[in-house]
Amino acid sequence: MTSQVVFLSLFLGLTAGPHMVELQVGPGVHTVRMLLDNRGVAVLNQPPWRATVEFGSSIVPSELVAIAYDAKDNEIARVTQLINVPRPVAEFNITLQNDAAGVPATAQFQWEHLIGAKAASATLTVDGKPVAMDKSGAIARLPRLDMKRPHLITGEMKFEDGFVTRRELVVGGELTGTMESEMTPIAVRQSGSAPANPGDCFTSGGAPIRVGAIENSPALVVFVIDPDPEDPLRKLNPQRGPGLLQKMEVRHLFPLDRGTTMRVLFPIAERHSTTNNATAELFPPSNDVPSDEGGLIWFLTRALETPFDQTIPRQLTDAVGVAGLNAITGAHRRAVVLVLSGHADASTHSAASVRSYLAAIGVPLFVWSGSGPRPDMRAAWGEIDDISSRENLKIAADRLRAELASQRVAWVATDPVTALRLRPTGKCAITPLASQ
Repeated sequence: MTSQVVFLSLFLGLTAGPHMVELQVGPGVHTVRMLLDNRGVAVLNQPPWRATVEFGSSIVPSELVAIAYDAKDNEIARVTQLINVPRPVAEFNITLQNDAAGVPATAQFQWEHLIGAKAASATLTVDGKPVAMDKSGAIARLPRLDMKRPHLITGEMKFEDGFVTRRELVVGGELTGTMESEMTPIAVRQSGSAPANPGDCFTSGGAPIRVGAIENSPALVVFVIDPDPEDPLRKLNPQRGPGLLQKMEVRHLFPLDRGTTMRVLFPIAERHSTTNNATAELFPPSNDVPSDEGGLIWFLTRALETPFDQTIPRQLTDAVGVAGLNAITGAHRRAVVLVLSGHADASTHSAASVRSYLAAIGVPLFVWSGSGPRPDMRAAWGEIDDISSRENLKIAADRLRAELASQRVAWVATDPVTALRLRPTGKCAITPLASQ
């Protein structure tokens, strides 16, 4: 049997503080060292292969690595688990088939989606020029390649659920084979024209990070709303209007820009058992709603009518953290909006910790109040927009639209944790939203 190391403890939600990490190792493993962001946190020499790891008091994106060594201290296996960043919903590989001369002639896509969503589209470019896919959307015939120089082969797949994933291969030149590059989408703010050379925009550890593309992608706004039918926000949308025309007008008041999708995350936790017999808290989402289906008055008050047991404790702060995780899943511009509730907040995380986490992953947070100014909540949440009137809601909506309009999505050639820690060089009119 091949020596191996596998995480039995999987951390799928927001993680902070001490947690037991359990491993499964194969024969031939003498020692396992665990690293958290390249810092040693545990050394295991015998069963049981488990240790308590301190993830810190704050919620931060990080990388947990377990490395297995044999009796001579040679590395024989390693496994990585990303903490507080999204797991890929879908993955795909580009497989090249060579002709008789050993030159890549065709490319084939092979993919897998976590919940079985179908592929909506697939594209392939060679050195920036599009290459036609066959009817299956899985195979492309490549142009004749001069293997004396390098060629960049880029594939992208979009799925029915909106998830986008991208892979790159470099072939030719002095390369002995293929060199694969992991591409991660990050949100950036663009303050001027697009850079002529995106490769000059970011560094990591002093080294330049290649940028594959900068796109004006669709936007996703995740709203955290307490489904309270008594919320004063309901008065913005009277249930009994004088006629159908007025109701239609209200439905389309204050829409977000076309290309924006709206989603609600309800702050009422559903508890599920995980693989390591811990309890995970999941917050039920609404269906995604395109902005052209209705404006913000209709969308917000519609969410208030969603039936939930009103005696269940609300966890608004925890839900905001999960909403941030939702917002960075996929290649889109993003924001989270918390609509304050009249219920007490039974969250386990503090508002300060969650605000810091959203800043670290590059998700702008807006806090709205339907019950007028909330000076009592300012220390916890910072600036709060009063949306208790239609005039004030319009102002808040304009701020949200302006934020989304300033964003772009950059595809960077690095892993998701490193991507959130990139530093701008100052040579480009784009800067990462994620703070250091």
